[in-house]
Amino acid sequence: MMETHQQTQRVMGPVDYLVVRFPGNRLTGRIAPELRRLEDTGILRVIDLVFIRKDADGNVESFEVNDLGGEEENAFHSFSGRVDEWLSQDDIESIGIDLPNDSSAGAILFENLWAVKLKEAMLDSGGELVAQGRIPPELIEQAKVKIVSSGYG
Repeated sequence: MMETHQQTQRVMGPVDYLVVRFPGNRLTGRIAPELRRLEDTGILRVIDLVFIRKDADGNVESFEVNDLGGEEENAFHSFSGRVDEWLSQDDIESIGIDLPNDSSAGAILFENLWAVKLKEAMLDSGGELVAQGRIPPELIEQAKVKIVSSGYG
């Protein structure tokens, strides 16, 4: 009997990251319920979550969920203790350099669970992934406008 890839090891979905900037250090917990919903429905799994703050003088500091305090910590509490520390100090410093003074950011590393079954099916059928990419929606919109304006759409 042929053993499938699924039986030998857990297949991991594609992993993405997002860095979301909040001008004026106005980080709130409003994103947390949507992240929880996406996890609860099996769409994604949060791997790491870190918050970066740059003060008015340009000093950068980072926070894990437990370090946030207040409403923000309460909102993100369900992720506390479940995230791994994949985002390195170098990653945090790189994000901090790009932040304007008096702003903050949330960095999220997540696995796309929705793609696992598709990946398993491809592997089990003998397929090999040879390319993968992501196209920002803004580029798709620009291309659509160009196609329509040229009379092809």
